[in-house]
Amino acid sequence: MKIAITAACLAAVIAGPGCKTFGGGGPTIVQVNSDPAGALVRVEGFGECETPCTVEVDKPRRAQVAKAGYNPKQIMLEPGKRKVTVTLELSAPTTGVDETELPEL
Repeated sequence: MKIAITAACLAAVIAGPGCKTFGGGGPTIVQVNSDPAGALVRVEGFGECETPCTVEVDKPRRAQVAKAGYNPKQIMLEPGKRKVTVTLELSAPTTGVDETELPEL
C-alpha cells in the first residue's frame, strides 16, 4: 500500500510540470524591455506599464511601445514568448545645433 501511494505521488510530480510545459494552454508572463528604458507599453485590452515590466498574455495581443522623443512601435505579444526587447528610434535625430535658437549669454 505504501509503495502504491509513493508511486502515485511520484507520477503526479513528474507528470504535473510536464503537462504544463508541453501543453502551452495557459497564460504566459512576457517580460517587455525597451532601449531606452522607461517607455510606456499599452497592451490591447489590458492596460499599460512602464518598461521594464511584465505582462500576462493568454492569446496574441497587440501592444504599442512609446516614449517622448522617440517613434512609437507596434508589437505583438504572444503566449510562449517569454521576453521581448524593443529598440526605439529617435523621432527627429539631428547632428547640428541651430545657433539662432541659442540664448545670448
